[in-house]
Amino acid sequence: ELSQDFPHVAGGRMLNTFINTFIDGLIGFFFARKHLDDESKWYNVGRDALVLMKKWTGMSKMNFINKLYLLQAEEAFYRNDDSMTMYCYNASVMAAREHRFVNEEGLAEEKTASYLLNKKMHSEAMIHFINAKKCYETWGASALVQRMDKAIESLLP
Repeated sequence: ELSQDFPHVAGGRMLNTFINTFIDGLIGFFFARKHLDDESKWYNVGRDALVLMKKWTGMSKMNFINKLYLLQAEEAFYRNDDSMTMYCYNASVMAAREHRFVNEEGLAEEKTASYLLNKKMHSEAMIHFINAKKCYETWGASALVQRMDKAIESLLP
């Protein structure tokens, strides 16, 4: 089905494009929050990725819905829309879990924790860092588990 929408790619094999677009979107919204001198440039990078993710979600909901929610959460974070941010982070976690993308569930948990930490909600952030750690352990990503351990340790009294 994807090859019909992307005939220039043999067999519709666009995994690198999907992954790069997703990562570009996360980076774009993050940099839009952090680099105010070229905020609109970075916001547009994030927004363009979000538009593509919406299109791809329409073609394969199972593969893209959690990524779409995560990009929407990051955009809402950028706009300081706290209720939409949390709604989208939670939806991303649930969609990743439902479709058994444990690595992306971990990423959504970690991004949720970072958002909550930014909002000075340390105990809530701790819960999500612990959840991210469990996902990363299941996935076998020891470096990410160590990173979560450090984040958790920094929140301990």
